Amino acid sequence: MNAPRSVLGPAVAAAIFVSAQGARAAEPAQPQGDTEAKTAPQETTLPAVTVTGRVDKLTTEGTGSYTTDETAAATRLPMSLQETPQSVTVITRQRMDDQQLNSVQGVLENTTGVAGYQSDSERTSFYSRGLLINNVQYDGIPTVVGNIVNGSGIGSLDTAFYDRVEVVRGASGLLTGTGNPSAAINLVRKRPTREFSASASLGAGSWDTHREMADVSTPLTEDGRIRARIVGTYQDGHSYIDNYKPQRKSFYGIVEADLTPDTTVSLGYDYQDITPKGSTWGGLPLWFSDSTQAKYPRSKNYAQDWSHWNNTLKTAFAGIEHRFDNGWNIRAVANQYRTEYDAELLGLIGRPDRATGLGSFPYGAYTVALAAEGRSRQNTFDVMASGPFELLGRQHDLVVGATGSRRTASQEDIAPFYAGFAPVNVYDLSPAYPRPDFDAMASIPTRTRIKQSGVYSAARFSLAEPLKLILGGRFSNYEIDDNVSGTSLHYKKSSEFTPYAGLVYDIDKTYSAYVSYTGIFNPQTDYRDSRGNVLTPSKGKTKEIGLKGAYMDGRLNASIALFDTELDNAAQMIAGTYTPGGAQAYKGADGTKSRGIELDLQGELARGWNIYAGIAHFTAQAGGGARLNSQIPRTTAQLFTTYQLPGEWNRLTLGGGVKWQSRFYQAPNTGTSSLGGEQHSYALVSLVARYAFTKKINVAVNLNNVFDKKYALQKGDFDTVGYGAPRNVMVTLNYRY
Repeated sequence: MNAPRSVLGPAVAAAIFVSAQGARAAEPAQPQGDTEAKTAPQETTLPAVTVTGRVDKLTTEGTGSYTTDETAAATRLPMSLQETPQSVTVITRQRMDDQQLNSVQGVLENTTGVAGYQSDSERTSFYSRGLLINNVQYDGIPTVVGNIVNGSGIGSLDTAFYDRVEVVRGASGLLTGTGNPSAAINLVRKRPTREFSASASLGAGSWDTHREMADVSTPLTEDGRIRARIVGTYQDGHSYIDNYKPQRKSFYGIVEADLTPDTTVSLGYDYQDITPKGSTWGGLPLWFSDSTQAKYPRSKNYAQDWSHWNNTLKTAFAGIEHRFDNGWNIRAVANQYRTEYDAELLGLIGRPDRATGLGSFPYGAYTVALAAEGRSRQNTFDVMASGPFELLGRQHDLVVGATGSRRTASQEDIAPFYAGFAPVNVYDLSPAYPRPDFDAMASIPTRTRIKQSGVYSAARFSLAEPLKLILGGRFSNYEIDDNVSGTSLHYKKSSEFTPYAGLVYDIDKTYSAYVSYTGIFNPQTDYRDSRGNVLTPSKGKTKEIGLKGAYMDGRLNASIALFDTELDNAAQMIAGTYTPGGAQAYKGADGTKSRGIELDLQGELARGWNIYAGIAHFTAQAGGGARLNSQIPRTTAQLFTTYQLPGEWNRLTLGGGVKWQSRFYQAPNTGTSSLGGEQHSYALVSLVARYAFTKKINVAVNLNNVFDKKYALQKGDFDTVGYGAPRNVMVTLNYRY
């Protein structure tokens, strides 16, 4: 622990150092001119000084680690990964920096048990255990960020603001109340430091990509009682996709103040502006009129100069926390989250002639256009208290809390329409198409208001020295008012109970075994039936059994888990059926099941040697017995490691990784596909090298898709195909003060 000299003084500071080093002997400073003292130094043991202060074991920034000492992501009770009776992955600040995981999409695509499905340049949905992830939290507070249909998903968010990203797989209804039994994503923001620190980076890479980041944390008072932090990023450039230019800029600021030694308040704001040009909508036609498959260069794009899909996300938040002498603390947080989006898009569908690339109606590739805009606002308040208590001669832990939120959203959609019947030549993607007069077209208005509230509690009982029981539950209330083109819907659900139970047995100091049962329910506001009505909520539960190990004093964590998930009244697509607004129609279906196994390894194998590895496999079927979500792979595996060379080569760190996934496909005549499509299994290899010129300056080179593998991001959705990025490189100059 460091402190300003003006506060503690040289002698006390020296005593703290001595105490931290195990009270080793030190040489006291000698007065100038005392030559005898200089030539005959005397060893003196200074009296030990005990310094009290808060140590945040959850923070990963500055640790250089690929794991964390504790996480509260599953129950709000801080526990080690070994003590948590669920599958948890923590992507630390060090790992994000090493792999240049600068977006949430990059983080999730490199997380065990998470698979991404990218429909086009802006829309990526994420799945875990075969089910869509629709549960996102900021600093543990649930937030509805919208869905991929309206473009307000989280994939494009910049990660420079975050200390870590926590992913809890399975049902998470205890803390979130609502969602699928897939996974919960918790984005944990950076906090100010009591001493001045600063970092900056300049990056340049393939396709004229450049990225700048600055991060400054500073005390605003001499003793650090009031402190602030600001982070800013800007990223621009071109892409491997013709005429597509992704661009985003972001800002984050927070002020934190200790009103008393035990009471801290914080106030913050973050802003992300995502403004791509030439945004794609879907892929290119996959099938020719003779039922053979088309193949394109990865760069092909029919988006026009006017095509765009802009998103702005703003969050203001405030919090207060008080710590009592008996180990209890109470925390209250208020959040306001706003989104705005605006899209004008052009895509291609159809089955062109293989010889000419054209075709006559109804064959050929034809343009389809869409326009949409909308905004949302969500206010959330959460208060919780946690701490230890004594019962029957043993110490236990308890958390109790209450939360409430209100979300309003409005959107104006111009339903997809044929922009023209002159066929497009898919070989040269001509002719260009002028912007339709969207302003003169009638739009479909939608207005939605969602109110949620709940009370929750969890207790960890120490039944015996090696045996811990965690019991909890949540009572949730949910209400929605929805209006589409003047047609109103009101739905209310009160006192929905969500259970949580986990049992952890410490086999020895290294290994523990656990079983858990978790539940969740999901108001399916993003899915409508053929009459335009919102589907009633689905209900899910996860049963899980696992074994965890903590090695090297917790610096390396490993786990293996078997899970069984069930979901009733899940949204199921009705092929060929649409809502009155022209969107895909769904129905509720019971009997969705998912079973599988996950292995996870994160941390340090030896000094200077970090590793992350994971394997996940699941089988899943929908209520009718059909394969569930066949468009995502059933098995994924990944490995990434870095090693700082020893001795004279210790300025150099080398690393690399591989990601592998099994095949995925769209079955013919299901969902949005008529002829289907399949992507075979593939692996992507990455390399990294970092050289430290000084303790403050280093340069890193990241090489992705080393062997230039060509692969599809999606294949068969609306009978189209879209491809992933070819080999690319990023060079980053980093400075840290």
